[in-house]
Amino acid sequence: MATAEETPKGIVQRWNMRIPWNIESHLREEQVGTEVADGVYQLCSTMTDMYLIEDDDGLTLVDAGLPAQMDLLRSGLERIGAETTDIKAVILTHIDPDHIGLAEPLRKEGIPVWVPEEGYEAALKGLGKPPIGFFLLMWRPASMRFVRAMMQAGMLDAEPITEANIFAEGQVLDVPGQPEVIHTPGHRKEHCSFWLPDSRILFAGDALITMDIMSGKAVDPEPVRGGNLFNFDEGQQKDSARKLATLGQVTLLPGHVHPWEGNLGELYSPAD
Repeated sequence: MATAEETPKGIVQRWNMRIPWNIESHLREEQVGTEVADGVYQLCSTMTDMYLIEDDDGLTLVDAGLPAQMDLLRSGLERIGAETTDIKAVILTHIDPDHIGLAEPLRKEGIPVWVPEEGYEAALKGLGKPPIGFFLLMWRPASMRFVRAMMQAGMLDAEPITEANIFAEGQVLDVPGQPEVIHTPGHRKEHCSFWLPDSRILFAGDALITMDIMSGKAVDPEPVRGGNLFNFDEGQQKDSARKLATLGQVTLLPGHVHPWEGNLGELYSPAD
């Protein structure tokens, strides 16, 4: 846990030391409780994102990052004047080890965890190992450093989730913010995104991200590269991108790197 005298800036500096040097410089700026939309706060960015949704009922944590990000979470909460007890739910887009790192530690503090229905068994078993493609692509310098940095942050140490609630396509979750579930398989079979229709905020997880992890370069929102070596089904990835494109104008909050605002329909059409 961060000490009382440790500032958010100090947390950022420690995390920046772990970020691969060949990631584009403006993508290396980490966030600590940064308001990226009305009532929505970003924690981290380059390695793996977490977001806090705030309403009158408390906070919802969207995705749970890496095991070493607990200091970052607590510093972000402090910055917005909140505590861990203000988090009423943790909701996960999918059950990759870089998105579930804090889920079980927070569950042990009494915070309910929600997972996609198709990912329930994996969550309880502890899907702690990335796909083999994760390592086959490490010959690329940016990918190698990206993976190494996440391993240093405890990616392989993510705990299984002992108990979880489940959700499915179209469900509106009874948690702060009341996000709507959109099933977006492809990166993983169970992958879901979360949609706040009133504010047009889309939590896209790894369905669409804003960095090419092969090169470390910023991109417009796109599915995670690597084909079926790195993803569950490349064809489903494209179908999910077209599905999200029907939302039109959005503030997109990806699972990695920085938010994006624009019309997804201009990037992905039914003919793509």
